[in-house]
Amino acid sequence: MQIYIKGMRISRHGDAMNWNQAVEQEWMAPKSTCRLIIVGETKDGQPFCYEESFCIQKTSPIEFTVFLEFPSIHPLEKLDHVSFIECSFRDRGVLYYAFIDLIQLEIKKTSVHLTLTAPDKMNIHQRRRFDRMPLTSRTPITAKILGTREQNIQQGIAFSGQLLDISRGGLSFIAPYRLFHPLFLELSFLLPNYPEKFVILGEIVRIANFSYDSYRISVQFSEMPAAISQRIEQFCSTIST
Repeated sequence: MQIYIKGMRISRHGDAMNWNQAVEQEWMAPKSTCRLIIVGETKDGQPFCYEESFCIQKTSPIEFTVFLEFPSIHPLEKLDHVSFIECSFRDRGVLYYAFIDLIQLEIKKTSVHLTLTAPDKMNIHQRRRFDRMPLTSRTPITAKILGTREQNIQQGIAFSGQLLDISRGGLSFIAPYRLFHPLFLELSFLLPNYPEKFVILGEIVRIANFSYDSYRISVQFSEMPAAISQRIEQFCSTIST
Protein backbone atom coordinates (compact mmCIF):
# COMPACT_ATOMS: atom_id res chain seq x y z
CA MET A 1 0.00 0.00 0.00
CA GLN A 2 1.06 3.57 -0.53
CA ILE A 3 2.25 5.95 2.21
CA TYR A 4 0.00 8.95 2.90
CA ILE A 5 1.84 12.17 2.10
CA LYS A 6 -0.02 15.35 2.97
CA GLY A 7 -0.07 17.97 0.23
CA MET A 8 0.66 15.57 -2.64
CA ARG A 9 -0.65 16.67 -6.04
CA ILE A 10 -3.57 14.78 -7.56
CA SER A 11 -2.20 11.84 -9.50
CA ARG A 12 -4.22 10.88 -12.58
CA HIS A 13 -2.20 8.60 -14.83
CA GLY A 14 -4.54 8.41 -17.82
CA ASP A 15 -6.90 5.80 -16.43
CA ALA A 16 -6.38 6.02 -12.63
CA MET A 17 -6.23 8.30 -9.58
CA ASN A 18 -4.06 7.93 -6.49
CA TRP A 19 -6.10 6.55 -3.52
CA ASN A 20 -4.54 8.91 -0.99
CA GLN A 21 -5.58 11.90 -3.08
CA ALA A 22 -9.16 10.64 -3.16
CA VAL A 23 -9.04 10.76 0.65
CA GLU A 24 -7.19 14.07 0.87
CA GLN A 25 -9.57 15.81 -1.55
CA GLU A 26 -12.53 14.42 0.48
CA TRP A 27 -13.98 12.27 -2.29
CA MET A 28 -13.40 9.25 -0.03
CA ALA A 29 -13.48 10.97 3.37
CA PRO A 30 -15.59 10.51 6.53
CA LYS A 31 -19.23 11.66 6.10
CA SER A 32 -19.02 11.37 2.31
CA THR A 33 -20.57 8.45 0.44
CA CYS A 34 -19.33 5.79 -1.93
CA ARG A 35 -21.16 3.12 -3.87
CA LEU A 36 -20.44 -0.56 -3.24
CA ILE A 37 -21.20 -3.53 -5.46
CA ILE A 38 -21.04 -6.77 -3.48
CA VAL A 39 -21.06 -10.03 -5.44
CA GLY A 40 -21.00 -13.49 -3.93
CA GLU A 41 -23.12 -16.57 -3.37
CA THR A 42 -26.13 -17.34 -1.18
CA LYS A 43 -26.39 -20.30 1.19
CA ASP A 44 -28.42 -22.21 -1.41
CA GLY A 45 -25.84 -21.68 -4.16
CA GLN A 46 -27.52 -18.81 -6.04
CA PRO A 47 -25.77 -15.64 -7.28
CA PHE A 48 -25.81 -12.79 -4.74
CA CYS A 49 -25.60 -9.25 -6.16
CA TYR A 50 -26.12 -6.12 -4.07
CA GLU A 51 -25.51 -2.45 -4.89
CA GLU A 52 -26.02 0.51 -2.57
CA SER A 53 -24.52 3.82 -1.41
CA PHE A 54 -22.68 3.53 1.90
CA CYS A 55 -21.60 6.33 4.25
CA ILE A 56 -17.86 6.46 4.91
CA GLN A 57 -17.09 6.34 8.64
CA LYS A 58 -13.28 6.49 8.68
CA THR A 59 -10.32 6.08 6.32
CA SER A 60 -6.61 5.33 6.51
CA PRO A 61 -3.87 4.54 3.99
CA ILE A 62 -4.54 0.79 4.27
CA GLU A 63 -8.26 0.44 5.07
CA PHE A 64 -11.57 2.25 5.43
CA THR A 65 -14.90 1.61 7.13
CA VAL A 66 -18.38 2.25 5.73
CA PHE A 67 -21.85 1.73 7.15
CA LEU A 68 -25.43 1.43 5.94
CA GLU A 69 -28.53 1.92 8.06
CA PHE A 70 -31.51 -0.33 7.36
CA PRO A 71 -35.01 -0.13 8.88
CA SER A 72 -35.87 -3.82 9.25
CA ILE A 73 -34.31 -6.53 7.04
CA HIS A 74 -30.52 -6.81 7.00
CA PRO A 75 -29.63 -6.41 3.28
CA LEU A 76 -26.73 -8.89 3.43
CA GLU A 77 -28.51 -11.61 5.42
CA LYS A 78 -28.65 -14.02 2.43
CA LEU A 79 -24.93 -13.63 1.65
CA ASP A 80 -22.91 -16.77 2.37
CA HIS A 81 -19.53 -15.67 1.02
CA VAL A 82 -18.10 -12.73 -0.96
CA SER A 83 -16.57 -13.18 -4.41
CA PHE A 84 -15.55 -9.54 -4.86
CA ILE A 85 -16.47 -5.97 -3.89
CA GLU A 86 -16.22 -2.86 -6.05
CA CYS A 87 -16.13 0.65 -4.58
CA SER A 88 -16.84 3.73 -6.72
CA PHE A 89 -17.57 7.46 -6.64
CA ARG A 90 -18.14 10.24 -9.17
CA ASP A 91 -16.36 13.57 -9.45
CA ARG A 92 -17.59 16.12 -12.01
CA GLY A 93 -19.22 13.37 -14.06
CA VAL A 94 -16.16 11.09 -14.08
CA LEU A 95 -16.55 7.68 -12.44
CA TYR A 96 -13.69 6.30 -10.36
CA TYR A 97 -13.68 2.70 -9.12
CA ALA A 98 -11.51 0.02 -7.50
CA PHE A 99 -11.77 -3.58 -6.34
CA ILE A 100 -11.35 -4.09 -2.62
CA ASP A 101 -11.41 -6.91 -0.07
CA LEU A 102 -13.67 -7.35 2.93
CA ILE A 103 -11.75 -7.32 6.21
CA GLN A 104 -14.65 -7.39 8.67
CA LEU A 105 -18.45 -7.27 8.61
CA GLU A 106 -20.22 -6.10 11.78
CA ILE A 107 -23.99 -6.21 12.12
CA LYS A 108 -25.67 -3.94 14.62
CA LYS A 109 -29.37 -3.54 15.45
CA THR A 110 -30.23 -1.20 12.57
CA SER A 111 -26.97 -0.89 10.63
CA VAL A 112 -24.21 -2.91 9.00
CA HIS A 113 -20.55 -1.84 9.14
CA LEU A 114 -17.90 -3.05 6.67
CA THR A 115 -14.16 -2.64 7.08
CA LEU A 116 -12.49 -2.81 3.66
CA THR A 117 -8.99 -2.73 2.23
CA ALA A 118 -7.93 0.59 0.70
CA PRO A 119 -6.91 0.27 -2.98
CA ASP A 120 -3.64 1.65 -4.33
CA LYS A 121 -5.53 3.58 -7.00
CA MET A 122 -9.01 4.41 -8.32
CA ASN A 123 -9.50 3.57 -12.00
CA ILE A 124 -11.39 5.76 -14.47
CA HIS A 125 -14.17 4.14 -16.47
CA GLN A 126 -15.72 5.04 -19.84
CA ARG A 127 -17.88 2.98 -22.18
CA ARG A 128 -19.20 2.90 -25.76
CA ARG A 129 -22.56 1.92 -27.28
CA PHE A 130 -23.53 -0.41 -30.12
CA ASP A 131 -26.72 -1.28 -32.02
CA ARG A 132 -28.10 -4.86 -32.00
CA MET A 133 -30.14 -7.19 -34.22
CA PRO A 134 -33.04 -9.26 -32.78
CA LEU A 135 -32.95 -13.07 -32.90
CA THR A 136 -36.02 -14.85 -34.25
CA SER A 137 -35.41 -18.28 -32.68
CA ARG A 138 -34.99 -19.47 -29.09
CA THR A 139 -31.26 -19.29 -28.20
CA PRO A 140 -29.98 -20.37 -24.75
CA ILE A 141 -27.08 -18.49 -23.14
CA THR A 142 -24.94 -19.19 -20.07
CA ALA A 143 -23.38 -16.38 -18.02
CA LYS A 144 -20.82 -16.18 -15.22
CA ILE A 145 -20.13 -13.10 -13.07
CA LEU A 146 -16.39 -12.36 -13.24
CA GLY A 147 -16.02 -8.83 -11.84
CA THR A 148 -17.02 -5.28 -12.77
CA ARG A 149 -16.15 -2.66 -15.43
CA GLU A 150 -14.21 -5.08 -17.68
CA GLN A 151 -12.06 -6.24 -14.77
CA ASN A 152 -11.86 -10.03 -14.32
CA ILE A 153 -11.59 -10.85 -10.60
CA GLN A 154 -12.52 -14.54 -10.41
CA GLN A 155 -14.79 -17.22 -11.86
CA GLY A 156 -18.29 -16.87 -10.45
CA ILE A 157 -21.37 -19.06 -10.32
CA ALA A 158 -23.01 -19.77 -13.70
CA PHE A 159 -26.66 -19.15 -14.56
CA SER A 160 -28.77 -19.58 -17.70
CA GLY A 161 -30.90 -17.27 -19.82
CA GLN A 162 -32.30 -16.70 -23.30
CA LEU A 163 -30.54 -14.57 -25.93
CA LEU A 164 -32.72 -11.78 -27.39
CA ASP A 165 -30.49 -9.76 -29.74
CA ILE A 166 -26.87 -9.36 -30.74
CA SER A 167 -24.38 -7.25 -32.71
CA ARG A 168 -20.61 -7.19 -33.04
CA GLY A 169 -20.57 -4.86 -30.04
CA GLY A 170 -22.99 -6.46 -27.58
CA LEU A 171 -26.15 -8.42 -26.86
CA SER A 172 -29.13 -8.64 -24.53
CA PHE A 173 -30.62 -11.68 -22.85
CA ILE A 174 -33.37 -12.67 -20.42
CA ALA A 175 -32.42 -14.02 -16.97
CA PRO A 176 -34.29 -14.75 -13.72
CA TYR A 177 -31.90 -12.66 -11.61
CA ARG A 178 -31.84 -8.89 -11.18
CA LEU A 179 -28.24 -8.00 -11.96
CA PHE A 180 -26.96 -4.47 -12.55
CA HIS A 181 -24.43 -2.25 -14.29
CA PRO A 182 -21.41 -2.58 -14.27
CA LEU A 183 -21.08 -6.33 -13.57
CA PHE A 184 -18.58 -8.07 -15.90
CA LEU A 185 -19.73 -11.40 -17.38
CA GLU A 186 -18.45 -14.36 -19.31
CA LEU A 187 -21.10 -15.31 -21.91
CA SER A 188 -21.26 -18.60 -23.83
CA PHE A 189 -23.84 -19.46 -26.49
CA LEU A 190 -24.48 -21.03 -29.89
CA LEU A 191 -26.00 -18.92 -32.67
CA PRO A 192 -28.56 -20.51 -35.04
CA ASN A 193 -26.88 -22.38 -37.91
CA TYR A 194 -23.41 -21.77 -36.41
CA PRO A 195 -21.85 -24.96 -34.95
CA GLU A 196 -19.07 -23.17 -33.05
CA LYS A 197 -19.76 -22.03 -29.48
CA PHE A 198 -19.08 -18.36 -28.76
CA VAL A 199 -17.40 -17.47 -25.44
CA ILE A 200 -17.26 -13.69 -25.00
CA LEU A 201 -16.61 -11.28 -22.13
CA GLY A 202 -18.88 -8.28 -21.61
CA GLU A 203 -20.07 -5.61 -19.19
CA ILE A 204 -23.69 -5.06 -18.20
CA VAL A 205 -24.77 -1.60 -19.36
CA ARG A 206 -28.53 -1.69 -18.77
CA ILE A 207 -31.24 -3.69 -16.93
CA ALA A 208 -35.01 -3.62 -17.53
CA ASN A 209 -37.98 -5.63 -16.23
CA PHE A 210 -39.10 -8.24 -18.77
CA SER A 211 -41.82 -10.06 -16.82
CA TYR A 212 -42.83 -10.54 -13.21
CA ASP A 213 -39.95 -12.98 -12.60
CA SER A 214 -37.32 -12.12 -15.25
CA TYR A 215 -35.13 -9.25 -16.46
CA ARG A 216 -33.66 -8.08 -19.74
CA ILE A 217 -29.89 -7.66 -19.37
CA SER A 218 -27.98 -5.62 -21.97
CA VAL A 219 -24.25 -6.32 -22.29
CA GLN A 220 -21.42 -4.58 -24.13
CA PHE A 221 -18.62 -6.86 -25.36
CA SER A 222 -15.07 -6.33 -24.14
CA GLU A 223 -11.74 -7.12 -25.83
CA MET A 224 -13.35 -9.38 -28.42
CA PRO A 225 -10.98 -10.92 -31.01
CA ALA A 226 -11.45 -9.58 -34.53
CA ALA A 227 -12.28 -13.05 -35.91
CA ILE A 228 -15.20 -13.49 -33.47
CA SER A 229 -16.42 -9.95 -34.17
CA GLN A 230 -16.42 -10.69 -37.91
CA ARG A 231 -18.39 -13.92 -37.42
CA ILE A 232 -21.02 -12.14 -35.34
CA GLU A 233 -21.23 -9.33 -37.90
CA GLN A 234 -21.67 -11.92 -40.65
CA PHE A 235 -24.44 -13.59 -38.67
CA CYS A 236 -26.20 -10.26 -38.13
CA SER A 237 -26.05 -9.48 -41.85
CA THR A 238 -27.76 -12.80 -42.66
CA ILE A 239 -30.71 -12.18 -40.32
CA SER A 240 -31.12 -8.57 -41.45
CA THR A 241 -31.65 -9.51 -45.11
